[in-house]
Amino acid sequence: MKLSLLTSRAWWKAAALRALYTAVAIAVPYLGGALLSDVPWLTIASAGALGFAASLATSLAGLPETVGTNLPWWLAAVERVVKTFAQSLAAGFVGATLITDVAWSTVLQAALISALVSLLRLILATLPADPTTKSGPVQTLTGDLHIQG
Repeated sequence: MKLSLLTSRAWWKAAALRALYTAVAIAVPYLGGALLSDVPWLTIASAGALGFAASLATSLAGLPETVGTNLPWWLAAVERVVKTFAQSLAAGFVGATLITDVAWSTVLQAALISALVSLLRLILATLPADPTTKSGPVQTLTGDLHIQG
């Protein structure tokens, strides 16, 4: 990580956007849990905030979109999904004093759902804007039309 990137507006914008996506991906499973059972809203906010901070911290190692690194799609997807899973897992420890206080089934389920949300967001972000357009050379016709047979 080059420290000069910390003064870059583009780096902060990319890091904040990635952190926001991570916070939302982490909060979604807890939000679903709050609708079905008794998950405190403070837990949801804390998990999202911790995910935001963890994402900013992992962005210090480098953001491919700001340094011009072109990763294959599958490698970028694996990297993001693994990071989101780990960040969500860490966020699940919020409020636990001892390791035995962690609700492992809930935390692991939330981490898996967060990783899935991250993957789905990445897939949606890479879809073409207009899938009806056909790729290929575009021909413009001027003057007389000649039919080749």
